Amino acid sequence: MVTADDSTFAENISPNVLVLSRPDGFADVVLASVVLAPVRKALPDTKIFLLIREKYAGLFCNHPAIDGLIFFDEEKGLRALVRQFKDVNADALAHLCYSEFVADAAKLAKLRYVAAFESDAESDRDGGVTLEVIPSARHSESHEAFLNFEVLSPFGVSEQEKPHLNLTPNPAAKTGATGCLAQYGFAGTDYAVFNLDSNAQGHFVDAAVFSKAAAWLRENAEMPIVVLGEKSEGSTERFLRFCRMTHGMPILDLRGQTSPEEMAWLLASARVCLSGENACAYLAAAMKCPLVALFVDFSSGRWFPLGHLTTNVFTGAHRFCIEPIAFYNRRASRAFSDAKMASALQFALALREV
Repeated sequence: MVTADDSTFAENISPNVLVLSRPDGFADVVLASVVLAPVRKALPDTKIFLLIREKYAGLFCNHPAIDGLIFFDEEKGLRALVRQFKDVNADALAHLCYSEFVADAAKLAKLRYVAAFESDAESDRDGGVTLEVIPSARHSESHEAFLNFEVLSPFGVSEQEKPHLNLTPNPAAKTGATGCLAQYGFAGTDYAVFNLDSNAQGHFVDAAVFSKAAAWLRENAEMPIVVLGEKSEGSTERFLRFCRMTHGMPILDLRGQTSPEEMAWLLASARVCLSGENACAYLAAAMKCPLVALFVDFSSGRWFPLGHLTTNVFTGAHRFCIEPIAFYNRRASRAFSDAKMASALQFALALREV
């Protein structure tokens, strides 16, 4: 076993080919990018592959810290993933997010070093985890980005004091992104990006908050609004409500029409992003877009976007026992003060001008 708090255990492992496994969602994949450069620095002679879902591949185009991508697809079956491990001669894997499917494939591919947290290793039915990492004392309160570093401790990867999101979106997608704007008569970079989606816990910022932000932008920095994110029943209801309450501002609905890499380029050129959803917030921070991140739920520091261009605004509200999420979301959203929102937007716009 390895203790994440102890970086001086017997000897760091230097595998020939290391796979960083992150087969989960959009926000988590973006957040995991903080380890790529540090892993490359710690293991200069190791080939490094990132295991993700194929739809996120465009965010890591010719990334200098990795040698390639491995795609997670349960529908293709276990053998397909085993074949990918064997094709790159992988001998080590780090579960940045534990997956039983990935663990089974690693076992069948006879990977020598497989690192995971102790709690995940306990659920490993085939005993494929060979390096059990005991979480640090601050594990439960650490930002999610730092948990990625902890599980890499057996390979001598040091935690970064100020980790940086590190994406390389496909340059070809930039044309598609600007084309999305051009076909609706939008040009240039003088626009704001709003994301009205709920976060992973189902919490969302009420449309009225975004409408107030739009009103402030109309009065202080005339610019159109581009709405990005998912196109679901819930998000459509919030989007239509936002449109009904927002007057005098051109609004372009691109929900569900952009790939992750196109979204990245749209954020890279925007003057400001306003989001209550993690993936868009992390992506904005990664692309150095001034960001106002809204938190309906008063969470710990585990999920805050990283980066010096981020302003976090939260309500301090707490959900009552058995209170329906929809009721709580609306009650908490009303707690976003006009003064806080105006201050955050003014600061974010000033950052883009610097």
